[in-house]
Amino acid sequence: MFEQLKKQLLKVYQNYNVQTVLFPLGAIVGVALLFFIFLFIFTRHGQSYPVPSFSGLKYKEAVKMAHKYKLRVEVSDSVYILTRKPGTVVEQMPLVGTKVKQNRRILLTMNAKNPKKVEMPNIVGVTLRQAKAILDLQGLIVGNLIFVPDIAVNNVLEQKFKGKQIDPGKLISKGSRVDLVLGRGMQNERTGLPLLIGLNQSDARNRLIEASLNLGQVKYDETIKDYKDTLNAMVYSQYPAFFEDISIALGARVDIWLTLNESRVPKIKAVVEVDSSYIQGDSTLMDIVE
Repeated sequence: MFEQLKKQLLKVYQNYNVQTVLFPLGAIVGVALLFFIFLFIFTRHGQSYPVPSFSGLKYKEAVKMAHKYKLRVEVSDSVYILTRKPGTVVEQMPLVGTKVKQNRRILLTMNAKNPKKVEMPNIVGVTLRQAKAILDLQGLIVGNLIFVPDIAVNNVLEQKFKGKQIDPGKLISKGSRVDLVLGRGMQNERTGLPLLIGLNQSDARNRLIEASLNLGQVKYDETIKDYKDTLNAMVYSQYPAFFEDISIALGARVDIWLTLNESRVPKIKAVVEVDSSYIQGDSTLMDIVE
């Protein structure tokens, strides 16, 4: 029976009319199959993938990760950040999560191993606000504010680096902190306490400096996992707590607590701007963090 079926099929296949139909049909099916295979390969090749995070990696580690994700890395710039490990990635472009195609070049900014040296400017005799502006231009940071009795309220009396006076023109590492000794007046001058709720750490510190105050302890909640989180975190609590018309001693320290959880940040409608205004007080005033 099988042999008979085989003969029948062979007879049908050898028929001229059947061949004229089967050959073109087979060619069409073959071309369609090749088209779909090409289309599959092409669409896979053009598929986009999210960029991974290279933050905190050394260059060799970044190259290894880039190879894993079929990407390329290139160092485009270097900076020096005291709080970051030397020789590691601090920024990348495109940013983490950006969809890119395979073999895309990722530009990296590395934290330099040897910081650039800059000259210490002369800021003795200028106001705190002027001193901060000069240090910012030089790539230096205002460190601790130390207030001593002197009639020149909020004027720089001494400039210090690592606990010692530093002369103008001396080379120090860019990004270094310079401590300032300032006059606090002779009549118990005080300053307003700024509202820090909702600010990031950098903005909170700048606002405190503008008010002639120091940043105290910085505490993070459980939402903070890495350095990038610390940059994006917001202040949800401060001590002393903010109240309108409250005064505080010049140079006092203000502690802050930070989070990434926006629902934890109080919604405070009344915001009072503090512009280093000083209040003459006496011993009857409420003392808050001397």
